[in-house]
Amino acid sequence: MSARAPRWLPRRAGVRRSGALGLLLATLLFAPASEAVRADAFAGTLTIVGSDTLSTLVLRWSEVFRARHPDVLIQLQTPGSASAPIALLEGAADIGAMSRPMSADEQATFKQRYGYAPTGIIVARDAIVVIVHPDNPLTSITRRQLDAIYSDTLRCGAPAPITRWSALDGPDSPNADTRILPTGRNSASGTSEFFREQALCGGEYRADVVVWPGHGATVAAVAGNPEAIGYVGIGYLNGLVKPLAFAPSDDAAPVAPVMENVMSGDYPLARPLYLYVNRPPDREPSPLPADFLAYVLSDDAQAAVAGEGFLPLERGDRETQTHLIRATMPRL
Repeated sequence: MSARAPRWLPRRAGVRRSGALGLLLATLLFAPASEAVRADAFAGTLTIVGSDTLSTLVLRWSEVFRARHPDVLIQLQTPGSASAPIALLEGAADIGAMSRPMSADEQATFKQRYGYAPTGIIVARDAIVVIVHPDNPLTSITRRQLDAIYSDTLRCGAPAPITRWSALDGPDSPNADTRILPTGRNSASGTSEFFREQALCGGEYRADVVVWPGHGATVAAVAGNPEAIGYVGIGYLNGLVKPLAFAPSDDAAPVAPVMENVMSGDYPLARPLYLYVNRPPDREPSPLPADFLAYVLSDDAQAAVAGEGFLPLERGDRETQTHLIRATMPRL
């Protein structure tokens, strides 16, 4: 029997907000679903803070988890991956969702306060896709070209920045004399950091790159402007934008951003997605986040991953992640 549709509730009182977050966090609470069949007697509020990329997947997992545990409220806040370490550090989240691994500085800050590092598990895999307007004749792009469009540090070896479509489409392109409008994600986003490291060779973004708080806004911006180029998670592709094949070097064949290529390892802009918890090494965390993590690595939860446009973990990968936090895993 399916769970009743979630309704909007006010944010839970008492959750601290760090000034470093500096963001208005959208909060979703799933109210008790009386029609659901209770599998176990759990009650309380589970707070998950972090990645916009993971938001739809965590939302889907939360709905099913709530159906199994009707007395659980799930609070989901998704301003970006950078908010997860802060929320975990301050005790404002039970689980931190990140589309990148926690940085050495973030782990060091956490360890300075608690004496141990946070525990992270890989829960799915994703790919970043470069997109343009459907009318754009371009079909592929190289790492050097992306770096020249998005940065002025030019660490990938381009001789000069690229600012007009004629440099990519050729002089006969309908966009030949048009300036390129580079769009991307804001600095709180793990996607922005991943793209900077992988597509800009660790360089810095140009000041004129237009940034957006979420993948949906990036897709809308590119869909509505023939001059624009952007990058989004593969799960956010739709018919309103055109994905480009990506070549890691000028002499490499472009690889299409399709699931088969991501799964085979041929598509270069692929990445794991993480959930982090504050787990002391000498004891288990509270049962509620532990049970949620157990569900996330289950067959049922991983079957939902592909439905949200991501790649599920193979069984061997799931066993590895389970071993990483076995003390937190009461069952699968």
